[in-house]
Amino acid sequence: MPETKKPDRNSAERRLLCVVAHPDDETFGAGSTLIKYAAEGVSVYTACATRGDVGEIAEGSDATPETLSEVREQEYYDAGRVMGVERSILYGYRDSGMAGTPDNEHADAFVKVPTDIVVGRMVDTIRDIRPHVVITFDEGGGYGHPDHIHVSKAAKLAYFAAGDPQYAGSKLDPREPWKPSKLYYWGFPRSIMRKWLEVFAETNPDSDMANLDPEQMGVPDEQITTVIDISSYAETRRAAIAVHRTQYSPLDLMRSDEMAAEYLSTDYFIRVDPPPIDGDSEMGGEIEHDLFEGLEI
Repeated sequence: MPETKKPDRNSAERRLLCVVAHPDDETFGAGSTLIKYAAEGVSVYTACATRGDVGEIAEGSDATPETLSEVREQEYYDAGRVMGVERSILYGYRDSGMAGTPDNEHADAFVKVPTDIVVGRMVDTIRDIRPHVVITFDEGGGYGHPDHIHVSKAAKLAYFAAGDPQYAGSKLDPREPWKPSKLYYWGFPRSIMRKWLEVFAETNPDSDMANLDPEQMGVPDEQITTVIDISSYAETRRAAIAVHRTQYSPLDLMRSDEMAAEYLSTDYFIRVDPPPIDGDSEMGGEIEHDLFEGLEI
């Protein structure tokens, strides 16, 4: 599918890039943040590593294991349009599946792709788009998914490498170096994840979610540096989530209106670069409320 227009390289507009692993990560994760900034005139871009080849297929979807990657790719582009994304980039690697599954060992699995190759492609993307802010998964991938972890590591390395004039990237005709101004990890505070998992365990004790270790989920609360109010964008977020018909909606897991409201009202981030100074890193302290805070563009 043709991608939308590339940015004017001389433009002073604010630009944000979200780097994820699977179609739906951009929507189910920090989707409301992307919607918010797009609505405010920021040029928002997404880059997705895989086509979601081995993801589950929700009941009622007409996708099959043979067509799933094609359908999920289209869902990715369609959800991007709903959210106001300027350009949705897909690298097309093979989904690795969950840790410990046979798909993890597939020769073409994303986790088998050397990090330096992935970094090269991401550097090309950063130099093409020239984002001021880059966001991706936390180092633990939210809940330990191998693809999330792999893409987080590569995105961090690419963030720094893109500004290095000695780094060529993967193109024969590389773009000029570009150093983004800020790097963030997106993730839920562990206290919220712990509360949600307790509800999942009570209401559906046989589900995979109920069996996850809450102490390995989300990020420690004290690491949160940035809290974004996204409550005004709940309806657009719901519409974007609904586009991913092949996947079970995270809203279906919410067993109360209170849980859904919590999910749709606030996004949380860890500022990786520039690193927080003393006093910035504890919730309730000097918390940012804008990913572009402090930037002059």
